[in-house]
Amino acid sequence: MNNRKLLFTLALLLLAPPLFAQEPPPPASVNGNAGSPPQPQPKNEDVAFGSTSDSVSASFEGMVVQVEPLEVKSVSGQVRQFLPGGKKLSMVQPRRGDLVRLSYEPGPNGNILHETRVIGKTIAGTIKEIAADMSWLIVRTQQPDKPENEVNVPLQASAQFQPLVAAMRPGDGINATYVRDGGTDAVDGINHVKSLEWQSKPVTREARWLSLTGAVVLLWTIAYVFTKGHPADLYLGRDNRYSSSKFQTVLWFWLVISAYIAIVSHRILAAGWSYVGGVDIPPHLLILSGISVLTFTAAKAITAGKVERAASEGKTDVKTSADIPQATDLICDDSRRTDLGDFQMVVITILAVIIYAISAVEFMEQIEFRRVVTMPDVDATLLSIFGLGQAAYLGKKAAGER
Repeated sequence: MNNRKLLFTLALLLLAPPLFAQEPPPPASVNGNAGSPPQPQPKNEDVAFGSTSDSVSASFEGMVVQVEPLEVKSVSGQVRQFLPGGKKLSMVQPRRGDLVRLSYEPGPNGNILHETRVIGKTIAGTIKEIAADMSWLIVRTQQPDKPENEVNVPLQASAQFQPLVAAMRPGDGINATYVRDGGTDAVDGINHVKSLEWQSKPVTREARWLSLTGAVVLLWTIAYVFTKGHPADLYLGRDNRYSSSKFQTVLWFWLVISAYIAIVSHRILAAGWSYVGGVDIPPHLLILSGISVLTFTAAKAITAGKVERAASEGKTDVKTSADIPQATDLICDDSRRTDLGDFQMVVITILAVIIYAISAVEFMEQIEFRRVVTMPDVDATLLSIFGLGQAAYLGKKAAGER
């Protein structure tokens, strides 16, 4: 019966990575996982630099990124700087975030403005409601002239924006640029979305590593308190040797929980306490963590079965205790000989920890104001190697005498 259970466990470890570790196919529209999905942008016939009816002048359309000196960014990402002209021809002072259409004259000293027209506005707010067909959304934002007052702004999303709207949720913080029928000052009219993205705040690399390290130290402090000053007891076996199966479980979950704490901390610092939690675990990471736990429990069951069987046969020296635990216990058998099964499992676990730590730090580069984000996933190759390494370790442990 025990052999059947062992064979089932090994088969599960060997088959789980190939079955579940396939890279998910790219979504047809917008990626709902962590990170910014592709930002669809509307086609605009007049955005590119081109000639107008006056052969000397040209036009440019985009969003104001800086007021003085005036810098405008087109939807294609091109940024240009413009200088005020000598003639005052319908010169409107735009605000940062306004969508403008400029008429200007290229010159040796720069682009000289002739005319500035504000054709759209940019608002920063929180999504209050999203239509079932993703064609409309209502954004709660502050009035520019009265920040203490909040208003609801309905926005109509065209078909090219609807996949992005489908990835958003009520409560998400967004930046939306829109144009209104009849002009920006019209009382009535539909607001048409021209640009849409999540609000975000950048985090320096030093702050990211500091937060992850701080979370690791926090967990170590908790372990130190609960183990009465001996946190290494978490992976110490009953035979007074450090257990490889316990070590890989402790090391992996220590990192995953630390990454979760670091991500949540940055979300709170960037967007406030309303964004606490809301961090999902991706499928590959869940499978890898499950394999780690399964290896620990299976190794314990195998050892307990051997001891029980030896006791029934009258043997008492199957599992002797060591005088003192040593770090080499993690890669050696009970006879202090280097064991390939233990060695490869420890190495693969450390490799997975290093790779995932780097992935978690890079993931926190931009903290988006999203109600729900997903932690960085592990790739299929690393998941397969991890699963095969754990299966080899259990196979070795089951076949050995101790």
